Amino acid sequence: MNKTKCLGAEASVINISYNIVRVLHLLLGIIVLLMLLRLVWTYRTKSLKLHPNIILIISNILIIYMLLVLSFMGAAIKNFIVLFTYTNPCDCLMKVWTVYLFRIIPNIYNFGLSLLHFALMIERIFATIYVKIYEKQGKMFGIISTIIGWSSITIFAIYVYISSSMEIETFKYPMAYLSLTSIYNSQILFKLHYFYLFLVICIAFADYYLIRRNQKIKSNFSTTDYSLSQSYQAKQNILVMRIIFPLDFSYSFVFAIFNILSFFIRSLREDYGILVYVRNYDAIFLVNTKLNYITPGPCPK
Repeated sequence: MNKTKCLGAEASVINISYNIVRVLHLLLGIIVLLMLLRLVWTYRTKSLKLHPNIILIISNILIIYMLLVLSFMGAAIKNFIVLFTYTNPCDCLMKVWTVYLFRIIPNIYNFGLSLLHFALMIERIFATIYVKIYEKQGKMFGIISTIIGWSSITIFAIYVYISSSMEIETFKYPMAYLSLTSIYNSQILFKLHYFYLFLVICIAFADYYLIRRNQKIKSNFSTTDYSLSQSYQAKQNILVMRIIFPLDFSYSFVFAIFNILSFFIRSLREDYGILVYVRNYDAIFLVNTKLNYITPGPCPK
């Protein structure tokens, strides 16, 4: 077994600052899971009723949230088990499949969440501009969005797997660090952050535009051209946008900070080494994801 790799794995396991990040992932992860359960319970017990399309898309978003939290919590728990049980540095090495298990989810989160937020925006545009067509289609938009979203996520996950496994000298043997970045995907994964940022900024502006447009539609109703379906849909749109706009805006703002920090950390990767890179990346991921969960938004009444 490569002694240098074993010592690197041990350094990752016992690193104090990295373990602080792991503890925070555990504690805040529990809080987030409880908040997700509370959100589901609140919706089921309150009188608020949302369109099936919205429920489908938001359910997919919550599933990705939950998977991400569980992946970081699982990685932290595994690390602490190793920390208190290992007898030699090589015991700290991780099997390749565990690295994929814990690190493919964050990649799915970044890619899939942006797509699903974008789908939610498109759904609201259809509900606002093409009301009659939207109502006739039922929950078809939500089903199609789910199929396209998870198909895209699956293809992206396969790409990450193949592009990382091509670096045989790293991914063929037990690994010291939790990272799926390889020489074959590092540039693409890096540039994707700009694509994510572009999407969430567009979403935030579109959400604001839709709020104003639905308010205008509602105020322009008259007794002569009154449409019950348009009236209901406008009220539904305004209610939904008031709920998701603060969350989308928060997501855009926090994600922008994450991208700046990610660029800074990646630019210093060669100077400080892989351990510092992975530790700091986990730390900014903690800020990126947990702030989005814990940032308060309007609750259903």
